[in-house]
Amino acid sequence: MIEEVIILGKPNVGKSSLFNAIVEKKIALVKNFSGLTRDLRKKEVNFLGKEYILIDSAGISNEIDKFNKNIMSNMKDSIEKCRLILFVIEGNKSLTYEDYEIIKLIRKFNKKKILVINKCESKLSESIDFDVNKIGIGPPIYVSAEHKIGILDLKTEINSQLSNKTNNLINYDIDHSVAIVGKPNTGKSTLLNNLIGKKVSITGSMPHLTRDPVETRLLWEKVNFKIFDTAGIVNQSKKIRKIDLMSIHETKRKIRLSEIIILVLDINDYFEKLNFKLMRLIVDEVRCLIIVINKIDSLECFSEDYIKKSIYSSFPQIKDVPIFFISALNNLGLKKLMSGIIKFIPKWKKRISTNKLNNWLRNISMRNAPPLHNGREVKLKFLTQVNIKPPKFVLFSNFPNSIRDSYRRYLINNLKKDFMLQGVVVRIDIVKSKNPYE
Repeated sequence: MIEEVIILGKPNVGKSSLFNAIVEKKIALVKNFSGLTRDLRKKEVNFLGKEYILIDSAGISNEIDKFNKNIMSNMKDSIEKCRLILFVIEGNKSLTYEDYEIIKLIRKFNKKKILVINKCESKLSESIDFDVNKIGIGPPIYVSAEHKIGILDLKTEINSQLSNKTNNLINYDIDHSVAIVGKPNTGKSTLLNNLIGKKVSITGSMPHLTRDPVETRLLWEKVNFKIFDTAGIVNQSKKIRKIDLMSIHETKRKIRLSEIIILVLDINDYFEKLNFKLMRLIVDEVRCLIIVINKIDSLECFSEDYIKKSIYSSFPQIKDVPIFFISALNNLGLKKLMSGIIKFIPKWKKRISTNKLNNWLRNISMRNAPPLHNGREVKLKFLTQVNIKPPKFVLFSNFPNSIRDSYRRYLINNLKKDFMLQGVVVRIDIVKSKNPYE
């Protein structure tokens, strides 16, 4: 298997900044306060032909509670599996009690180690060299993650510490990217963990446990998925914390970057207004939408048909989007969910030839022509497909602004019916014909 490298250190020493600098992408959230990172964030790194997985971890502190025990349990499992530890301390401060506690923890594991002294863009602490000798890990690598200083030296040292064996990781292309979204505490992280079969995302009753999107891979029925567990989205108000706002923005970014969106709703409040705002966001971004009603085990009796009709009638744009009923906690309905997603993939990927589209357009417009524009005929000139996953179309017309939403829905509904696209979010953009004489 491909070797793993984990970054350890107390809160706010710059682990996430270092992670971003090594992978050369701004992936992990970075802010100047402790406790920002909670879940383990992983990313493949390929440097000079050497491939490994880099892991960004939560800051280790002496605050012991049920929540931090959960984080530590995940972290110890990753340390046990990793090949190399990057222990990060600050170059502008002396070592603290927390630093020495982490050193004790590291020594319990028979792992290769690199001491990384971060924030070395300015003068080093007077006592840091003395402290370094006490650590006993070896000569340090001095870096400034924020200013990308010393990163090349660190990456070179990482390569030298990894085995020379050829990695036997199966390099497969990702077929589909999936984002799991929803309000806080709807069971998104539990769903991801049980789909993967191991605990990759922190779970609990406390809201906003997930801050950074957690990325992992899933092979299901020979289809390769990259799945993101995202932070719960809440109504944005003046009282919302800055960290929560950052997480929400990152979640929205993952929605834009993912093909398939699994919207998780709690069966106890599925009809809440915010859920429909999320549906609107996903539809506007033209993404493949799957709705999941979670926690069905919390109700003794409920009607799937009633819930489906309630959602469809309140938001007609998704009236045939698939809705699945699950209990993520008890693994109920998860196989049906994934099999359902795979069945929809051919529809999401469907590409219709321009010739077929325009033959269809002529027939459908003859059956029901758009209303006149100031007494003039509104011509539907040309229809073409511009994207897949899900299908997106562009329609050229002489008077695009005169075509009402009701007629657009008429076109979409018939397009879905005639080309077997039921359950798919389909978008038709209507633009001005390029012919100036039309």
